[in-house]
Amino acid sequence: MRQTHTPSRWRNAWLRALCSVVCCAALSAPAQEHPSITVPEAEAPAPSPWTYSLGLRTEIANLSHPGSMKLRPSLGLRYGRWRIGQTDGTDWHRFGQVLQDNNLTYDVRQDSKWSVSLSGSIINLDKDSHFDAVKAGRKTLRAKAGLDYRLPNRWSVGLIATQDVFMRGDGTTLSPVLTYRKPLTENSTLMLSQSIIWGSASHWQTQQNRTPQGVTHQGAGWGGLGTQLAYRHKLSRHWGFFSQLGAQRTIQPVFPTTVSSPTHWTYSGQLGVVYFDH
Repeated sequence: MRQTHTPSRWRNAWLRALCSVVCCAALSAPAQEHPSITVPEAEAPAPSPWTYSLGLRTEIANLSHPGSMKLRPSLGLRYGRWRIGQTDGTDWHRFGQVLQDNNLTYDVRQDSKWSVSLSGSIINLDKDSHFDAVKAGRKTLRAKAGLDYRLPNRWSVGLIATQDVFMRGDGTTLSPVLTYRKPLTENSTLMLSQSIIWGSASHWQTQQNRTPQGVTHQGAGWGGLGTQLAYRHKLSRHWGFFSQLGAQRTIQPVFPTTVSSPTHWTYSGQLGVVYFDH
């Protein structure tokens, strides 16, 4: 007897074939990438424009008189281009002139080659120290401009100029400076600096009035020669150590009658620690 196929059997076979084709197409198709969900990262806090340093040092103005040793605190504070003292804890031991002070300073330019700054300070014409500015005596405003250019092979040349703004007796000075930097390790540097000072007649006259028993220069001209040897060591991220030995000599000196055997060179020294932070 001849077998006949029912429509249901044909329909089932066709459905099975269609399912097989769909499954093969699905397996062979490339996987669709899901759009990545970006999680916003927390923004890093903006660095503070304020940096500061605290230091303590001992200094002897004349090593032949050890009893003159004094303990001096120091404060450094920076906001943008304005600063008082030194506050750069990163490159403090590598850069900067040996001759430094704690005047209010504006950094006009600071890069790998040039360092240009303007500063001002109130000085006491009757005392021989910046710390005596609050004591009684004649005072004036001293403006200062500093220029430093770094040469190849660790040398740099600079010029420091000061001017008595109120013309009360401090006069004018010009100081060319030559500095050599010798890195000892990654965190320590030795700096040798040589400077010479030209001053107006009023400047040298004020120097003589401060120390009438000392050796001084008379009239306008080159009147001072100085050599400084400084050592700086970065102990850690925040702490540093420094020491400095200086030698000063008066050029074409004028001796008071009370000085029978004048000393041509005067030696000074200081050492201290400094803490840097933001």
